[in-house]
This record gives sequence, structure tokens and C-alpha cells, in this order.
Amino acid sequence: MKIPSRFLPIAVMILAPAAVRLVPYILGALGMGNVHDATAFLWNFSPLSALFLFGGAKFAERRSAYLVPLAAMVLSDLGIGLLMKDVSMGLHAMIPVIYGTYAFIVWLGTKLRESPRAWAIAGAALAGEVVFFAITNFANWIVQTDTYPHTVAGLLACYVAALPFFRNALISVAVYATVLFGGYALVERKYAAGQMPALAQNSDRASVA
Repeated sequence: MKIPSRFLPIAVMILAPAAVRLVPYILGALGMGNVHDATAFLWNFSPLSALFLFGGAKFAERRSAYLVPLAAMVLSDLGIGLLMKDVSMGLHAMIPVIYGTYAFIVWLGTKLRESPRAWAIAGAALAGEVVFFAITNFANWIVQTDTYPHTVAGLLACYVAALPFFRNALISVAVYATVLFGGYALVERKYAAGQMPALAQNSDRASVA
């Protein structure tokens, strides 16, 4: 069997999650839904957390583990800004916090190399979403000035309002992590070690090309 181009798996990992994340915004731009209402489930049903976790676990080279998922994030954020006709909708004050939290999820993924069992993947995925929920909502409470008062009650209200999105995030990371890790395991099992175009090998070769 002919081995696919070493760039194909990386291209798919970048473009597919970016496209999925843009779905509700594309629907909104076409007048087929309200980004903040009718498509609320899709709005936070994103593959990015699973992608960052998978990248950390499967890319042998740390630079690739961080940069490949980050590329998906940058592409989708730029796309959101263009579709909403407002760059600040995609690149806003929360970006450093969001990117930093995703970097933490990549780090969790690197720990899965030592124990790539299903329970370890599930635990890392849950930990990543909990940390993302806690840190980004706290940062949002700090940054905003007109929605939640800067009091304990205001902070609690901010977290309560974010619970539906947290639920969607947990569902999405469960689905996409299963697809990514499960799909990779099936392909790895199907092909012999010498035939399998491993992401780690691909990323190493690409970095020295």
C-alpha cells in the first residue's frame, strides 16, 4: 500500500477542526441561525480540546505538538472575525488566556505518552475541560465590566451562566477524543509498524525538510 503524503495528516488535523468550529458562524453569516442562540450547542461543540490533547500525545516533537493545534486555533479565530465582520470577535482580550489554557491541555497530552490507556485519556480530557472552564471564566469575569459585578456573587453568576457551554465542551471532548485516539489506534492496528505513517515520524521529517 502506498504511504500517503506526510503532509496530509497534518493538513487534515489543521483544517478539519477549524472548519467544524466555524460551522455556527457560517450558518449565522448565511442567515440560517443565531450564533448565540439556535446554534448554541454547536457553538461550543468544538474539536479543539481533543485536538490539543491528541497533538500532545501523538507528536513526538514538542514543537509540532503545540504548533499544529495552534494553527487550527489561529485559522478558526481569523475565520470567526471575517464571518462576523469584526476582527475583535475572533482576536480579543481573552486570546492569551485561551491559548495558554490550550497549551496546558497539550501538556496533559504529553503525559499520555507514558500511559495511553482509555482511563488516562478520559481523565486528561476531563481535567483539561475543568481547568479551561475555571480559568477562562475567571478571566472573563475580570476582563468584562458590564455583565457581572466584580464581587463573589458576580463571579458565581459568571460560572453558572457558563455551565451549559461546559456541558457541551464535555460532550464534544468525549466525542472527538474517541474519534481521534480510537481512529488512530485502529489505523495503527491495521498497518504494520513499518507501513504506518505515524504522526510523530511525519512531523519529525517535515521539520527537517
